[in-house]
Amino acid sequence: MTIRLDSVQAEKTAQRGSSEELFFDINAKLEEQKKGSDQAVLSFELSITTKPNVVKYTVTGTVTLEGNTQDIKKKMEVNPKTKIPQILFTVYQHVFSSIYILSSILNTPYPPPDLLHPMQEKIQILPPTSKNEDVQATKIQETPAEKPPAQTTTTPPA
Repeated sequence: MTIRLDSVQAEKTAQRGSSEELFFDINAKLEEQKKGSDQAVLSFELSITTKPNVVKYTVTGTVTLEGNTQDIKKKMEVNPKTKIPQILFTVYQHVFSSIYILSSILNTPYPPPDLLHPMQEKIQILPPTSKNEDVQATKIQETPAEKPPAQTTTTPPA
């Protein structure tokens, strides 16, 4: 498997008050670009925003899956508990380090490394944009943010 980032952006939209609780929303889009007998290429776009609006992270790229048809199909399977494709967990883990670095530079909060592993009731699956496209769009709402390591207070679980 190869993950290539084409664009990583961070936009600081406001200052965060030290006492306000912060939540992260993530919109994810996976689209099959090319499929062969031993390879599949997917494009992805992750957009992560905060509530209240403090920062927005956007990452786009491609993931290339290699192997036999059964191996590729297994990597693209949807997790029955979260309704999120397995490959999206791997993509997010790869993208997280880039977001963490950007958050350090901008002095903004970063999303939790396990953002895609929230409780099931916080997940809403959005319909594909077109019936002809093989697109999976996922929106995960109101996942509590982690406090930066320098702070000693903790955010209570939602």
